[in-house]
Amino acid sequence: MTAAGPEAGFAADARPACGSCGTVYDPAAGDPGREVPPGTPFGGLPDYWRCPGCGGPQHGFTVATPPGADPMNLRVAALTASYRLIAERDMAGVPICNAALSVEALGFRPHGPGWIGCVIAPWFLNAVLIPRDPALWEDRRDGDKLEVGLPSGAYRFTAARVGVLGTLAVIPLASAMNVFADQQDARGAAVLALDHLMRTPQPAPRTEPPPASDADAAKPALSRRSLFGGGRR
Repeated sequence: MTAAGPEAGFAADARPACGSCGTVYDPAAGDPGREVPPGTPFGGLPDYWRCPGCGGPQHGFTVATPPGADPMNLRVAALTASYRLIAERDMAGVPICNAALSVEALGFRPHGPGWIGCVIAPWFLNAVLIPRDPALWEDRRDGDKLEVGLPSGAYRFTAARVGVLGTLAVIPLASAMNVFADQQDARGAAVLALDHLMRTPQPAPRTEPPPASDADAAKPALSRRSLFGGGRR
């Protein structure tokens, strides 16, 4: 079972079930007891919402994975849907946003405990590691640091909870998005950053010393005394 669909991992009318107790969330009914009005899709639930049956987290809710679906593509689609919802609901017109940019994920590939790539949004450019198991970092709070090894070295990621996806690990790559002229400009920066993070350092080529000439061979070898004794007799 894996989250699927365009709205934070689910279709807007999907009725996902809690994997722990079987409680079904019905978007048509919402959850008025927890201030969630009828008609709220699962992707629109507030961060504080938990399973009414057992108190389990949002990432514990699942729907059947379509046959032949790629788990990575489903998770990346869920991630972009989540950020698009935030862009429309919370970030429209906010001064830190670059109106020339839109939410886009690119370059995702398998790595370690999940899939890593970059996400562009009007207010950030991040490297993001999505865990295969949404519960992998459930004990971490937003802002906690996680050390993750990448081909280019070990990096300190920041924990960020994103609803049904659980806790992600992110590296902020740009703090001021207005430096980018357009989406293509931001894509270029994302590709460059990801290439740097995922490139294995190459060992420096070994260079052989040049062959000694006859004149060099005739010179006496330097000793520790000749180097540090200043040639005194």
